[in-house]
Amino acid sequence: MNKAKIVLIYLTIVAFSGCKEEPLITNNEYRDLVEKTFTERRQLAANRDKELFSVLDKDITEKERDALKFMYAFMPLSDLADYNGDFFLANADLALKSKDETKWGKDIPDYIFLHYVLPIRVNNENLDSFRISYHDELISRIKMLDIKDAALEINHWCHEKVSYQPSDIRTSSPMATILSARGRCGEESTLTVAALRTAGIPARQVYTPRWAHSDDNHAWVEIWDRGEWYYLGACEPEPVLDRGWFTEPARRAMLIHTKSFGAPYGNENTINKFKYFSEVNNLAKYAITKKIIVKVKDSDGTPCKGANVEFKLYNYAEFYPLASIMTDDNGSCRFETGLGDLLIWASKNDKFDFLKISVEETDTVTLKLGKTLQTGTSLDMDLGVPVVRSPFPGISGDLVAENEQRLKDENNVRQDYIDTWIQPEEIRSISINRNIDSIRLSKIFSRSMGNFNEIMSFVSLVPDSLVEKALLLLEVVADKDLRDIKASVLADHLYYCSLNKEQLSDDNIKYILNPRIANEMIVPWRIYFRSALPDKLFETSKKDPSVIISYINDNIKLADDENFYKAPITPIGVHELKISDSWSRSICFVAICRTLGIPSRLEEGRLIPQYYFNNKWVDVYFSDQNPPSEKKGFIRFTSTDTKPVPEYYTHFTLARLESGRYITLSYDYNKKVTDFKDEIALPPGKYLLVTGNRISDSKILTNLTFFDLNENEHRKIDIKLRKSLAEKKNLGQLDLKNFTSLFPGNKELTGSFESKGVVIIWIDPEKEPTKHIFNDLPLLKTELDTWGGFFIFLNGKPSSGNVFNHSNLKSLPSKSLFGDDIKLELLGKSIDVKTLPDDKLPFVAVADRNGNIVFTSTGYRIGIGEQILKNLQ
Repeated sequence: MNKAKIVLIYLTIVAFSGCKEEPLITNNEYRDLVEKTFTERRQLAANRDKELFSVLDKDITEKERDALKFMYAFMPLSDLADYNGDFFLANADLALKSKDETKWGKDIPDYIFLHYVLPIRVNNENLDSFRISYHDELISRIKMLDIKDAALEINHWCHEKVSYQPSDIRTSSPMATILSARGRCGEESTLTVAALRTAGIPARQVYTPRWAHSDDNHAWVEIWDRGEWYYLGACEPEPVLDRGWFTEPARRAMLIHTKSFGAPYGNENTINKFKYFSEVNNLAKYAITKKIIVKVKDSDGTPCKGANVEFKLYNYAEFYPLASIMTDDNGSCRFETGLGDLLIWASKNDKFDFLKISVEETDTVTLKLGKTLQTGTSLDMDLGVPVVRSPFPGISGDLVAENEQRLKDENNVRQDYIDTWIQPEEIRSISINRNIDSIRLSKIFSRSMGNFNEIMSFVSLVPDSLVEKALLLLEVVADKDLRDIKASVLADHLYYCSLNKEQLSDDNIKYILNPRIANEMIVPWRIYFRSALPDKLFETSKKDPSVIISYINDNIKLADDENFYKAPITPIGVHELKISDSWSRSICFVAICRTLGIPSRLEEGRLIPQYYFNNKWVDVYFSDQNPPSEKKGFIRFTSTDTKPVPEYYTHFTLARLESGRYITLSYDYNKKVTDFKDEIALPPGKYLLVTGNRISDSKILTNLTFFDLNENEHRKIDIKLRKSLAEKKNLGQLDLKNFTSLFPGNKELTGSFESKGVVIIWIDPEKEPTKHIFNDLPLLKTELDTWGGFFIFLNGKPSSGNVFNHSNLKSLPSKSLFGDDIKLELLGKSIDVKTLPDDKLPFVAVADRNGNIVFTSTGYRIGIGEQILKNLQ
């Protein structure tokens, strides 16, 4: 055989071998599992088969087919209900493209790519076209970098777009977060994970569901590189990985975890493995941990299989379940956690038992189901949280300085964008042209932020006869809704709401006109239901709204476990898919009622759907639920505590026993006892009152009171917080003259020091912990103004640009002054700054009239206003 023939044969072999594409999923066992699960999910979503799965009939590659099947197999109900196949294919294509475009793409194992690059969903946000819109921009920005530097660079890109601001629980989509240039930590981290995945970097959102040392939670981001995970603060760039302002708090956490999309794969430390995802316990990367074993026995002493064990942490005045784990055949389970205190609660059916433990002193807990508690049983519990005794090492000063300059430039980029939002003169022009009150219109546009074009489009097209109704609609929706809602959606809820001008009472606006029901994405469900619902339902529901319950019972199948990310399905999605979780079903019921002109809501407290009929609110229960007695008992909250006045979710909560677990009733955060004007009507049953008093960042005084509420009983509950008897210590001495020198000529300041003392807070306005203080203090403005002393806020580090303007802050204590004290030099020798952690700001010092420091707080801490109030003279 001559040389030419040999070459020809070789080229033929190469050509034919290249025809068969390498599959995306190379593990045959896992591939078979994906195929099996995909088939099941396709059957589940049969009512939207064409919208979702017709894309598989297109001429697509084997890798595209693998990617789509993987996504379909493990996506929650919300995605099957509310999005279409072309959307998923476009995103899958870009994920596969990023694998080819990046230096590291070929080295990412298939299971890491599938779980942490391919998925669009990060948490419970609304999905959008972020990957489609920003893929080219992000790839071009990091194409020449290695994966770690690329991750840091993308975080700088995110910081150009977004800074921290707290908001409601609905998680906005990445593009909506960019549109408003701000987001809470869950939204910042959702955006950052989306950006990282768009650039082909494996990424995941991690959460501490609740802090131990402070109320609240926090979310950030981890990225994968060559078998290791590294963390970063979303939209808060640091010069290196594995650093953030939350580094110190995370060392005190009791759980840090993440959801891994897809069937469990690999050998990570998991809390629970479910069919569609697994819960990964990340805590050991951040804190000292210990594994606790819990053994549960039935009332006869035999091991109890299938008992639900909750590891509860005190936070927001309730014992919050960090994790829920089912016992195995031996009645046992285990949990890795931090070295603080927990309440271990085991339940099965209607039986339960519980025990408070200190993790550091405990190895094994044994619980016996069947505990009985007499009404009036009261238990005091002193709780401790993990303590870190040495600060984390700092970062090189040169790196910090270089990073600060970048932050300054990025702040200016973001501010330049914000400056393009609608201006006052434009609002005045619209107001004059449409004969609309300029003050009302200005407030609406101010709330809409970067979404002003959609609001302007809506307002411009509204006919004169509907202007007032349109304004009422814009005013009733939440701030976040105005920041991402479309004009077409607003038009649906204006034109297809049956209320006329005479019917626009406050209740009808709130419970009929309002398109917002809970934490779902607002969609144009009024016009949809007008055509989708049977005519008979329109006719009969006016006389008997309960027919809507029967309609949902007959047409909607419940599948709670299938919507595991807890992103609410839209009312349209529920009705189209014909399958729902219970929360989305409740939202759908309310939407149908409002479409039919029937006032409806989710009741505050129990969050059950209700409709208003015959001059009363009627509870709604579906065929798979066991309704409690229709009769009610009544509770009235009172308190003699005034410093501070007890608040719901801050100092107390109320819970109702259901199937062996006490479920906290959902009333507004920071709602004072005095704001509960009327008695609360509740079903008879067993209830638990929890009160808590955080006396420091390492000790909490709680009380649990168990009681029965009987039919027609009117029970008065006095909210009384346990008090600390410990004497105050002198923590140092401030030279108050140093602070008066910052504000020459302010004679009132000197007199105030001599009679009141002072509160001094060193701040870093760019960071989330300081922003929490500016949100926290207004909640106690009345009490702090009654004290009458000065609050001095000092920049503890150079400002990054001109973004921070203290005149924009609202409702701070009346006597607030701002200045600079870079590096906390005015502390003098009273406190050695070198012993404080690197992320020490905000640093709070409360001093009496003699300059004695009676209270300090370092770094991140929610509720600092209350701690200050407790320590003022």
